[in-house]
Parts: sequence; structure tokens; C-alpha cells
Amino acid sequence: MHHRRGRIALSIGGALMASALAMPAHAQITQERLENAGAEPHNWLLQLGNYASHSYSSLDQINRDNVADLRAMWTIPITTALANSADNLFGGAQLEMRPLVVDGMMYFNDPWGIVYGVDISNMSNPRIMFVTDPAMARDAGEIPVSRGVALWDTNIWANLADGRVTATDMNTGELLIDVQIARTEAGTDFDIGEGFTASPLPAQGLIMVGQSKGDWATRGYLAAVDAESGEEVWRTYTIPGPGEPGHETWADEAGTAWRTGGGSLWQVGSYDPAQNITIWGTANPVPMFDPEYRPGDNLYTNSALAFDVDDGSIVWYFQYTPNESWDYDEIGVHALIDAEVDGEMRQMVVHFARNGYYYRLDRTDGTFIGGTQYVEQITWTAGLDPKTGMPVEYDPDLDLQVYLPETRQTRDGNPSIAFCPTLLGGVRWQPTAYNPETGINYVSGIDGCSAITVGPEEPTPGQIFIGADFAAPAPFDLAAPHGQIVGVDVMTGEITARLLLPQPSESGVLATAGGLVFHGGRDGRITAHNDETLEELWAFPTNIGIKAAPMTFAVDGQQYVAIIAGTNGGGGGAPELANQQTGAMLYVFGL
Repeated sequence: MHHRRGRIALSIGGALMASALAMPAHAQITQERLENAGAEPHNWLLQLGNYASHSYSSLDQINRDNVADLRAMWTIPITTALANSADNLFGGAQLEMRPLVVDGMMYFNDPWGIVYGVDISNMSNPRIMFVTDPAMARDAGEIPVSRGVALWDTNIWANLADGRVTATDMNTGELLIDVQIARTEAGTDFDIGEGFTASPLPAQGLIMVGQSKGDWATRGYLAAVDAESGEEVWRTYTIPGPGEPGHETWADEAGTAWRTGGGSLWQVGSYDPAQNITIWGTANPVPMFDPEYRPGDNLYTNSALAFDVDDGSIVWYFQYTPNESWDYDEIGVHALIDAEVDGEMRQMVVHFARNGYYYRLDRTDGTFIGGTQYVEQITWTAGLDPKTGMPVEYDPDLDLQVYLPETRQTRDGNPSIAFCPTLLGGVRWQPTAYNPETGINYVSGIDGCSAITVGPEEPTPGQIFIGADFAAPAPFDLAAPHGQIVGVDVMTGEITARLLLPQPSESGVLATAGGLVFHGGRDGRITAHNDETLEELWAFPTNIGIKAAPMTFAVDGQQYVAIIAGTNGGGGGAPELANQQTGAMLYVFGL
């Protein structure tokens, strides 16, 4: 690890930005401010709104009565995001981050790690103050993804797809820290695939970063770097090595599957200051579709993991789907909620799982409280055990789980086995939202079914390790993947409302005290919905596919809503979106 100081902070025109002294001054981002982020709703200090990952704002100036009058105030093109976009696996920029706002400044990045600082103290004339480029290589076929930056002290922290962690000065745009944390050179453990996509999580003087490229035949891990020096403090692997608890759940005869086992982290975790634990969701085991390559429960994949922030030790875990083979990785948001359940106040962590169920867990020890099906069809299991939360077919004595044979892929099974939900969800990284005043938890995601054919495969350094071929959606009712927004009562687990969307949703949601839920669509529309019925009340067409979630902030007592639009054109195969264009743009709306 090393530091590279003094890289150039570039303006759009490519010259040094000399006007940093004119930027609005703001206080440091401290532990106290982050723990009390809800007390300053005019700012947006964390990617998921607060440490509890609620994606909620108590601002209510924009509400059901006036949201129809919402209009675009200004935009900022994020042209740097489009570099190499034609060579991207997905065919365009992948913008999956929210901007952060603090004391009259807005900060965001693009997938190449380029950090923007925008003076928004005068909302009639926002000014880009700096654009800091850490010079990530634009390799052909690169798939850069970032889910946002974090703030600590006076620095903007980012982690890059190439495995670096950087800190940029909030006031000047100077790149102060640039350290290589993930391993990108070929080595004994297929290290070449390591990198970051999840936003960093700052807490207690540490910046925590999750290794996100498990599908490239690597092991996931959570690492913490010192917020002053950038030096790595601890690292905990999500796939236990020899001698570590859980290693025995990788039961292949060769004893090597754990080395390429996946379990990556690609959405930022939550933080519970009272317990000093951070809770992250882990991805699927690898190869994702071939359980016979990696018999056993495959800990700690498809799990909620609670880490001690001081030393990185695993405090508890809950595995959603042992020996999983449908790509139901559970990296999505794990929100922290205190609510009454059956007459008792419970400290919960709740999770809309990719496997189609909504889970409520006790966040002090990871024990199961309750589960609810929130997608319309689940065919991989007959249900959850009401006591343990495990799939009812789970047999702890089996290394190769059977589940439901008609939807369980095996090497000698039927070709193109169909299963529901689709391999893309339920929900993946998309931010969920929780309104603490109403007790409703919201999710936007994907519903439908998929089909694949399993085939033996060996890992190749630097390549995705799948173990199957994709096929067309299964011929079930509602099989063609579509989108949905769903509300769930956290006290009862009951669904309060459901809105079907014509295209899969890969954006996320924002809940506000104005009685609204905001959403960004694959069709390029940002929409506002009644938070009780999910009826659409307002829409603005950007004509750019949206994969980032909305956020809200206030300047001079006026509330605004912002969203970043940016993904590939062509509508992801939807015929009605065939002429949609690739783009990259920040939109800000106000009354």
C-alpha cells in the first residue's frame, strides 16, 4: 500500500480549478454527525440516508398535495461516465450512486472514480467547483460500477473498480490518499478479479470497504482502512479458510472450492453504534449455478454478516439459502429497525431478499423473527420454516441440498430448468426505504422467472465463473421479468401495497415525510407515489435508463429531489424502449 499525493483536480475544461476559496465552508463530518444524520435533513450525509439504511427524509415541503407541481430546476451532464461505454458489458454507463449533500455542497462520483464537487449554495446558479480524476485505466471491455462515495472529516472517500481506495479534499478537490487495497495481479487465489463497487462505510475513524467481485472466482472480504493514513487496519474474509469456523461447509473432495468461493459485498452495510457492529449482506457462492462443484452449505455466502467494527471479527450470521444455485445473492440493503412485534419491542435487521422473501431478524444475535413472500411467484422452495427461517426442504445432513427437484439445477438434470423469482431478483443492490412514522418498509425490484442449463466449468483468473448457460424466461404466468414496488409493515410482515411496473426496476426508492415514495425507472422516468397506495402522482421522463435511487435535500429552506440517470440505451431488450439513448445526467427537481 502506498500514497500518491497531489494528483490533478481537473475542471470540465481540463484546467486546474482555482476558485476553491469561493466554496461554502462547512464543518467536519464527525461520528456524531453521522450517528444523528436525521437531525439535519437538509443534508444527505450517507448513501442510504443514515447508519440504519432507511433512505428516508423528514422533509415534507414536497408532499402529496403539491408534488404534481414539481419541475426540473437544473441538470449536470456527467460526461466522464461515458468513456468506454460502448465496450462495457452492459453497453453503457452504469450510474448506481446517489449524490451526497453537506452544507451547501454536493458530491458524487462516476464509475471511473472521478469525484465531482458542486457548489449548490445558490440553487439558481450551481457551480462545478472541481472534478478530480484518479486516472483509472480505461481498459477495453471494462465494467466500471460504483454505488457512491462517503464522507468523513473533510474528505470524500471512494473505492474503485480497480481495487483502490481514495480520499479527496472536500474543499479543494485535491486527491490526498490513494491506496491499492484489493489485489488485481494474478496470484494463488485468483486475486486478479478483486475490486470494489459498494460505497465505503465510515465509522469510528475507519473507512470500511467490501470486496465486490466474487463472481470473478475470488473470495469476498470486508476491510477497514484508517481514515487518517489510508493504511489497512483489518480484513475479514467472508469465505472461511482452513481452520476457521465454517470452512467445513466447503466439502468438495479436492478441498479447493473455497479459494474461488465468492461471497462478495456489493452494497454498503448498515452500522449499529450501540453494538458497534456493521451488518452487510453477502453474495452467492461461485460458480453461481453449479452446486456440485462446491457441496456443503458454503458459508458465509447468501448471508447477513455482523462484523465487530474494532477488529472485523464476525459476531453473528444468518444464512438465507445454504448451497444456493439460482444466483440469489443477498448483498442488498439490511436496514436496522426498532419496532414492536407480537407485543414486544425488537431490535431488528430487515432484508428484502433476492430469493423472494422479506426477512426480519434479531440484530443482536441474528435469530429469525419472521418472513414474508413479497414477489408473486416462488418455485425454488415450498416456504420457510417459521421457527428457523430456513427453507423447509433444508437438510443439515446433506452436502448437496435437494430443495424442489423440478427447479433445482444439477449437471444431469433437465436442460433449461425454470425457476422463480428470476435470477435478477426480488431485489439486488437497489436501496430500500423505511418510513419510521408509518412503519412501512418499501422495495423496488424485479419479478418474473428465469431458466438456465448447468454445465461443469473450471475457474479462469479474471473471468466470471458461472457454471451454466442462460436461457429464455420460463413459460409461467408473469414469467417475463417486470418491475414492482412493494410496501411491507415491519410489525406484522404483511404487504400493505403493491404496484406492478412494466419494466424491471434497478433503481431503488426514497421515502419522505411528505407521504411520498420516489422511484427511478428503467424507462427513464422518475416518479412520485402515494406512500399508502403507491398510486403514481407525478412523473418526469429523462429518456435515460435509471439505476440510481432518488435522494432529497434542502437549501435556504427549500426542498429538492435529485437523481442520477445513466445506463445503457435500448431499454434492456424492452421493445417499447428500443430507441432509448445512453446518457449520464444529474437531475434536480423543486417546486
